[in-house]
Order: sequence, then structure tokens, then C-alpha cells
Amino acid sequence: MVISSLKRHKHYLLPLLIGLVLVSGILSCSAPEEEPLPSDITKIPLDRVLGKGTPTLAEFGWRTCVPCKAMKPILEELAVEYKGKLNVVIVEVYDHEDLSKRYAIRGIPTQIFFDKDGKEITRHAGYLAKEQILTLFSKIGVD
Repeated sequence: MVISSLKRHKHYLLPLLIGLVLVSGILSCSAPEEEPLPSDITKIPLDRVLGKGTPTLAEFGWRTCVPCKAMKPILEELAVEYKGKLNVVIVEVYDHEDLSKRYAIRGIPTQIFFDKDGKEITRHAGYLAKEQILTLFSKIGVD
């Protein structure tokens, strides 16, 4: 019975199928959602967060560098405290030599403060205490 009904209305079947394909294609063409950023701040790609409307603090360091190791818990704390207001990223210099060259890193740790548009505002080389970091936040628009 279903087959005989389809045979009688076959001239409607092809336009109906084309319409369904077009509608499903349009619905599936929405912009892909960006993957969430990794929770480990050493795994966040710097290029993915710069210039996206949120200020960024990027530290260029290395996992065995003593002052870098001392700064890591401070940076992790700031990442949690300022989530949504500030991106905090640690760039491992020997894993990302291209970024180290691009930003002319001469010593580690080096912290670079970027505004919401990804423009470098200031930088510091060496250990930087949390209180000192907090005073620099006003320069990049973080309250």
C-alpha cells in the first residue's frame, strides 16, 4: 500500500527530497563552535587568544627554570581569579621557538602584557610577584 501510494505521488518525491537535503545542509552550516581552551595554561596556544577582545598575560619561560617554576602557581591562580577578564598563557620557549623569536625573548621568564586587541603594552624580564602583576593590569584594561 505504501509503495503504491509512492508510485502515484512520485512527481512530488524528488522535489521533497531535494528540499529536505537543502534544509538539512543549511541547518548544519552554522558556524562551528570553537573548542574550549585547555585548563593547563601551558597548553593554551597564544595565537588563539590574542586579539580576541580579552587582555592577555603571556609568560615565556621553561619548565626547569627556577624563577619560571616559582611564577607558575601565581599565573595559575590569576587564570582562575580573572577567568573571562584575562587570558593567562605560559609559552614554553623551547617548544615554541617561533614565538620566542617573534616576540624577541632574550631571557626567561619574560612576561608580556597585551591589550584586548593583541597589542603589546609592556613587558618584564625576570620573576614578577603577584602584587607587581596586579599593578600592571590597569595598563592593559583589567580591573
